[in-house]
Amino acid sequence: MAGGSPHIPVLPCEVLEWLAPRPDGLYIDATLGLGGHSSLILERSAPSGRVIGFEWDNQAVAQASSRLSVYGERFQLVHGSYADVVEHCHDLDLPLANGVLLDLGVSSLQLDTPERGFSFRSEASLDMRMGTSLKVTAADLVNRLKKDELADVFYNYGEERQARR
Repeated sequence: MAGGSPHIPVLPCEVLEWLAPRPDGLYIDATLGLGGHSSLILERSAPSGRVIGFEWDNQAVAQASSRLSVYGERFQLVHGSYADVVEHCHDLDLPLANGVLLDLGVSSLQLDTPERGFSFRSEASLDMRMGTSLKVTAADLVNRLKKDELADVFYNYGEERQARR
C-alpha cells in the first residue's frame, strides 16, 4: 500500500466493490481518518481518478497528508468536518462526485492515544473530542451538565436507550 502506513481500513473489499472506482472518477472521503480508504480508491482509480478527503482531527490530518502525498494532485485534503462537505464542495466548485464514503465512528488513532481521553485502558483526562477546535471536553460536560441533561446527551447522541432510567 502506498505511503507505508500500518493503518488498515475496515471493509476494504466492500468499499471498493460499492464505490467501483474508475480512472476518470471523483470520490469524496468525508471521514478521511488516516487515509486508508482513500489510498485504496486512488490506487484503483489510477491514473487520473481523484479523491477529496475531509478530516477535522489534527493528528489524523498530519498522518493522512503524509501518507497520501505520493498521489500528488490526485488527492486534495480539506481540513474540516464531514458535516460541511456540501458547503466545501460548492466552495471548491467540484463536479458531481462518482462516490462518497463516510466511515463513521472512532478510530484506533483516538482509542490508542491515551491523551485523547476516549479509552478507559489508560489513565488520562476525559477528553473525547474528535478535533481540538472544539473547546468543550467530555470532562467539562460531565462536570457541568445536570443529570437529566447528561441522560439526554447519552440518549440522543450515544444511542443509549436506557439513559433516562
